[in-house]
Amino acid sequence: MKRWLLKRSKIDTTQMARELGVRQATACVLANRGLSARKDALDFLYGGGEAFADAMQMKGMAEGLELIAEAVAKKRRIVIYGDYDVDGVMSVTILSKAIARCGGDTFFYVPHRRKEGYGLNLKAVETLAADGAEVLFTCDNGISAMQETALAKEKGMTVVILDHHEPGFSGEGEEKEDILPMADAVIDPKQKDCAYPFPLLCAAGISYRFALLLLERFGISDEKLEKELVSFAAIATVCDIVDLTGENRILVRMGLPEVQRTENIGLRALITETGLADKTMTEYHFGFVIGPCINAAGRLESATAAAELFAETDEQRARERAKQLAELNAERKKLTEEAAKRAAEMLAQENAMEQPVLVLYDPQIHESIAGIVAGRVKDKYYRPTILITGSEDGAKGSGRSIEGYHMFEALYACHDLFTRFGGHAMAAGLSLPVENIAPLRERLNAACTLTEEQLTPVLRIEKQLSFAEIDMGLAKELAGLAPFGKGNPTPLFGSKEIRADRFDRIGKNKDILRFMLAEPASGIRHAAISFDGYDMLREKLKELYPEEKCDKIWESGRLPVLMDIVYSVDINTYNGRSSVQLILKDFRLSEKEDERNNELER
Repeated sequence: MKRWLLKRSKIDTTQMARELGVRQATACVLANRGLSARKDALDFLYGGGEAFADAMQMKGMAEGLELIAEAVAKKRRIVIYGDYDVDGVMSVTILSKAIARCGGDTFFYVPHRRKEGYGLNLKAVETLAADGAEVLFTCDNGISAMQETALAKEKGMTVVILDHHEPGFSGEGEEKEDILPMADAVIDPKQKDCAYPFPLLCAAGISYRFALLLLERFGISDEKLEKELVSFAAIATVCDIVDLTGENRILVRMGLPEVQRTENIGLRALITETGLADKTMTEYHFGFVIGPCINAAGRLESATAAAELFAETDEQRARERAKQLAELNAERKKLTEEAAKRAAEMLAQENAMEQPVLVLYDPQIHESIAGIVAGRVKDKYYRPTILITGSEDGAKGSGRSIEGYHMFEALYACHDLFTRFGGHAMAAGLSLPVENIAPLRERLNAACTLTEEQLTPVLRIEKQLSFAEIDMGLAKELAGLAPFGKGNPTPLFGSKEIRADRFDRIGKNKDILRFMLAEPASGIRHAAISFDGYDMLREKLKELYPEEKCDKIWESGRLPVLMDIVYSVDINTYNGRSSVQLILKDFRLSEKEDERNNELER
């Protein structure tokens, strides 16, 4: 069951549509994104790199840039310390390439997920210091590395932290103060007193802005490298599931065509290996094809393999490395399916759904896929979910959240239970002793204030449309609002009392519904498809009719009642011809019967 909410805006969308030269439905989407100012709307529709704010406004940027530039000039040994996910790998890649292009002496280090865990660790700091690292430059981690930063300073290292995660804090409200490691520079737009106007960049996005400033500092103009760097930042931005608004959206828009025509040997090999070489890439391919292959290296072996792929200069070795990542991803998929099944069985046995926050513990699930499985459970049951698995030093978990539940703040209130943790509003990672799992579950649920309404998934509808408003022109305008994702979801619309002139089942398993829908008042018809509505339609018909009549309805391919529908407007291309197609996200059978109902009785 989903809640349908029609978005409301005080903006005059008729005037907005006229001024921008777009359909009113498109103007409604822009208004619902908060783009009331003409400049903001135009930047959203057409903006490029010129719309970025001055990166020097970011707290710590000037200091960090000065320290790294000085280290490059003096040939001090710089280690770039990343993370094992896509954002960490791409941040390492961006910074390594930029520093090397400026003549710096640099190498990178990506921690092993199972052996070392997330972020800086004391043993790694000791090892890197012994290996001659003079500058420790973290990316996508470090904001909570108090002890590790202190040790690096003791070892004589200059420490620059570049991160996008939430800092620890003390106090509340206006009295809230960041708790930061004692680094020489901390670059993180989520610091309380950071003046940068867009704090939602992922680490690779911040690394990209840093890299351009560093190149400029050394008087280097390299268009080819800059295009390569923005392609890496775009992939990470999608895969890290940050809001695809503002500068994040611009990064992805800029990066999509550059990935398509990339000259990076490693990225090109991965695109070929995953079957994307001849396809027009979208944000979907970043998030569900390329990204998972990069992540698979860090999940099952070492993310160093992914970082090395993008640094590769030999085509044969690049093909071999890309094939390795694709094979690891296939193995990861198999492990994920098995783990998701185990999680579902656990929920059924423990009757865990009575709790608003799900904290599941299964030491047999591979720790590297905990976040993926937590996300699946969250999507299915719409509960904040933390899946904890066994690890070499206790237990380790990943969490995924829902709207209205700030996971980092909830976990921070329980920080005494963890050996380490970090994250942000919608996702987090943690390590803790096994005996602290039960107290964590109890404390999170005791403190949770989510209501039953908040625990019901929501479909937010941009506008109620008549079928006359839907045509290829609108479909193309809406496609132009991509890339879609968190913060800029695919626009959904609603229509009421729609007739199903025809429906049938298609697909390998015959579980996809294909409709020809008509608006009774106008007679206008549109094709539609529902990828997950088969079971729902069966259940809804059973509620209304006896079994014999349900069978007749399925045989006839015509519904005897009208439908209220929620959908996105898509363009379907087949055999070189394009047409408008509605993608149904949810539907309800109206209490009002179709005037043709008596035909089924004959």
